[in-house]
Amino acid sequence: MNKQEEGLGIKIQEIKEISFSNKVNEELVENFDDEKVEIKLGYAVRGDFEKNTIIIGIIVHFNSLVKEKPKEFLKLETTTTFNISNFKDDDIRFIDGNKEIFINDELMYVFLNTAIGATRGMLAYKIASLPINICLPLFNMDDLIPKEKANKKSNKKAKK
Repeated sequence: MNKQEEGLGIKIQEIKEISFSNKVNEELVENFDDEKVEIKLGYAVRGDFEKNTIIIGIIVHFNSLVKEKPKEFLKLETTTTFNISNFKDDDIRFIDGNKEIFINDELMYVFLNTAIGATRGMLAYKIASLPINICLPLFNMDDLIPKEKANKKSNKKAKK
């Protein structure tokens, strides 16, 4: 079997902390209620065709909902860089240079799950000594990855 016939190769090249903010204070600790915590997770995808890399940026915000308005008390931003090889256009496509990237849903699940898991581990390590018990939960990838079908507008015209 030659190199061209081998399957898609993915490996983690780097996991990096971009920023971390810890605003846990006495008041938060005294009034902490894990039922009143809002967790917001966002992600960004970049790619570099020349370097055969996909970079998934993750940002997670923890907000306390104890008072009248949400107040951020933890924030972590990370990047996970993947080295990819032997990919086909059905898997990954770099469009217009590196300006846009297409990644099929199955692969996007793998990239996102791995990047979120890396962020979860980093967060657990960073907050292990805090007097509150909190973690980054599991996420349903179907809720995070937009579906093309949902984005398509109906061609039906409204009747007058």
